[in-house]
Amino acid sequence: MAPEDKIFLRDFFRALEDRPLDPDDPAYVGLYDDRDLQLEDPVELLARSIEWAPTNTSAQLLSGFRGAGKSTELRRLHRQLTDAGYLVLLVDIFDYLSPSSPVDVTDFVMVLAGALSDALDKEKVFAKSTTHESYWLRLKSFLQSEVELKDVSAKLVVLDIKAGLHTDPTFRKRLQKGVEGHFAELVRDMQAYVRETITAIPADRLGSGLVLIMDSLERIGGTITNAQDVQESLERLFTVHAESLQLPQAHVVYTVPPWLKIRAPSVSTQFSGGLQMLHPLSVRRQEDAEPDHASLHAMCRIVSKRGDWERLLGKHEVLDRLALESGGHVRDLLRLLSEIVRRADGLPVSERAVERAITQVQSEMLPIALDDARWLQRIAVSHDASLLEISKLPRLVTFLDSHLVLCYRENGREWYDVHPLIRDEVAKLAATSGTVEVPAAEPSET
Repeated sequence: MAPEDKIFLRDFFRALEDRPLDPDDPAYVGLYDDRDLQLEDPVELLARSIEWAPTNTSAQLLSGFRGAGKSTELRRLHRQLTDAGYLVLLVDIFDYLSPSSPVDVTDFVMVLAGALSDALDKEKVFAKSTTHESYWLRLKSFLQSEVELKDVSAKLVVLDIKAGLHTDPTFRKRLQKGVEGHFAELVRDMQAYVRETITAIPADRLGSGLVLIMDSLERIGGTITNAQDVQESLERLFTVHAESLQLPQAHVVYTVPPWLKIRAPSVSTQFSGGLQMLHPLSVRRQEDAEPDHASLHAMCRIVSKRGDWERLLGKHEVLDRLALESGGHVRDLLRLLSEIVRRADGLPVSERAVERAITQVQSEMLPIALDDARWLQRIAVSHDASLLEISKLPRLVTFLDSHLVLCYRENGREWYDVHPLIRDEVAKLAATSGTVEVPAAEPSET
């Protein structure tokens, strides 16, 4: 292979890195600006709910399946609201809570105000103030005056509540027990702190208002042994305690897992901006499984921003095939292309290199247990989640997280399908166990 070809492949491989993109990144493609796709823009809907809110307080939810571009779209939301004059703060919940433990509302209320306080400090909003107080100091005073914390290290409570909440499950449980019976007072004190803090923000920094984005909540899923408990805790948090998640004089956006609306179908009604979802592109139409040419064109635009795919693949038919094999999932398309680049034996690459790359990505989704294959085949036939009982939800979440199942939105309605890379294997396995019963599908939530 010529040296210049090796350099081309190296640079293309690096450009295929799956990473969040800012709107001004050369690799960014504004899919929601493409009228041929007829997509509802979740960022525009979130922004309008904030900018058009009758008061300076709102709360709303954003969800999306792994690899659907949530981090990129949050950056676009950040840019759009900043341009509209808002002070926008982006917080990663994993800086405060464990991704593998149930979420207690007491912990979350503390973290909510503490994260706001930390984000304001990071932005140096109160750099010139000598009177602004960190919420963690405020919380220390509240705990010392209102709560009797037996068996909790006084040193830890006073010096490092934040670290204890994040890394010490024993401390969290003892703190939760100590605050038990004082939750209403805790919420009132937290909201008072938020109100006082936002009122004190200089007018030239506050602008049109304050927006707090609480990111990564959708990635809290627990472990094999406690997934059910974690899911139940998030359901309680966003249903029973929805009112406590409102912040006075602030707009809050929470990223939540897609399965939340399965466990709690009415959760969107408890938040002023509702729940917006991100989906992969439906590269095949639901009604006849024929390729959707607008989606294929969009996938081509995405790849074109990464490198000269014609030099790599030669024919447009090869790129279309890869887009169809990806199921419209951008992360999977980039993965397929990365494997092809690594196996390149010339330019354009041979059919053998393409086949081996597809086989490699496919093998990472296999093997599939027979019981799972039966369920997956029901999904493939019905285009419904086919969740027969709520206790099986953690397994469905695994299907979605690992891309074995993809969820699309077409003409305002959601539908499910098995990933194209494993569809034939699923059908073959399911056939070995006899007829697949397909439950009557209920209308999907719009």
